[in-house]
Amino acid sequence: MRNPGTLLLTLILAATVVVSVGCKDKAKSEKAAVSTDVAVLVQKVETADIATVLNYNADLMASSKVRLIALMTDTILSFPWREGDEIAKGQVVAVVKKEALSHGLAQLDAQAVALDVQIANLKSELERARDLLAKGVATQQAVDQLNAQYSATVAQKDALVAGRRQLAVSAGHAVVKAPVDGVLSGKMYEEGDIASPQMPLGTLLVTDPIKIELKLVEKDISRVSIGQDVDLKLDAWPDRKFTGTVARVFPYVDQATRTNTVEVMVPNPRGEDGARLLKPGMFGTASLVVERRQGVVTVPESALLIDNKLVARQQAGQLLRKAFVVDSEGLAREKVLVLGAREGDRWEIVDGLAAGESLVVRGQHGLKDGMKVKIVEDGKAPAAEAPATQAPAAEAPAANVDAGSDRPAQAASATTN
Repeated sequence: MRNPGTLLLTLILAATVVVSVGCKDKAKSEKAAVSTDVAVLVQKVETADIATVLNYNADLMASSKVRLIALMTDTILSFPWREGDEIAKGQVVAVVKKEALSHGLAQLDAQAVALDVQIANLKSELERARDLLAKGVATQQAVDQLNAQYSATVAQKDALVAGRRQLAVSAGHAVVKAPVDGVLSGKMYEEGDIASPQMPLGTLLVTDPIKIELKLVEKDISRVSIGQDVDLKLDAWPDRKFTGTVARVFPYVDQATRTNTVEVMVPNPRGEDGARLLKPGMFGTASLVVERRQGVVTVPESALLIDNKLVARQQAGQLLRKAFVVDSEGLAREKVLVLGAREGDRWEIVDGLAAGESLVVRGQHGLKDGMKVKIVEDGKAPAAEAPATQAPAAEAPAANVDAGSDRPAQAASATTN
């Protein structure tokens, strides 16, 4: 049987150990609590000038296409141009054989000379007959017959001259000239082929100016007008910007796509090698500045968070995001922001934020309202979060998703495309 004194001593020692361990755990917890201040990087909210810009995909095309047609059927004697050659207005494109027409013109000229002789003789006889009639030697019937014969011969000469003119016009069609400056495309014949009016010799593409057709969605139709400047950025020339002008706004909306077509004309400069820089078929982005505002509050996109509850509250055309600021006591304060226009990676804040506030631009993921934070310098900032994804042109950009949200939310439509 165990001694009661020994048992009591064992219990006292066990209790002492438990109390000691509990105190150490409490001390560790308190120390951990002290060190859980979230490290964040902040930036003072500033004002800036911002523009509302519409971005649309741009496919370059020729401003016009002119088909070259030989209006007579015969052998092509000359067609020296190659596909892609530049042809100036008035230059001879092709020459079609016209020997038959030339022989026909020569024959008509000979007939005209013979008729001139007949007309001269009839005129002389008619004058003599009228003299004889006045002397009572000739009859009126003889004079009338000569007068009718003379008139018929003159009419025959007039018809011959008209026919010759028509034949000369047809012979002129044997020489095909360029009606505009352009680039030869779709060459269909070679020298020695038989030209036909039913098939064009080729097509002249007018590439200066170059044309762009933009398909505006309905909400942007009222923002675009004739004469408006359009900036063009191309994949082929990433370091250059070209500027065009809205030349035409179609007076109807395509029922199939619900878009309004806008034609933009862009001057096409030449490069150092003399070739045009812009070519039909190139692809890029057209940007139209439809509004400019000065002194508005703007923030970087990286500071904005998507919250599913806010997305559910958004009204049509509204864009809500969440952000955090740090107050004077070093506490994180949640802000609900109403976004406006976007320019580059910065957004206009219509409501919810004032200039001068300390905005958390890094380390905001997982923050809660009222949490204690520790502001650090840029070089000692917490690891950067994954950047927001840039959306394609004419679509709303994605933003950061709050780690505390129930599920990823889709970015709502922005006020700019």
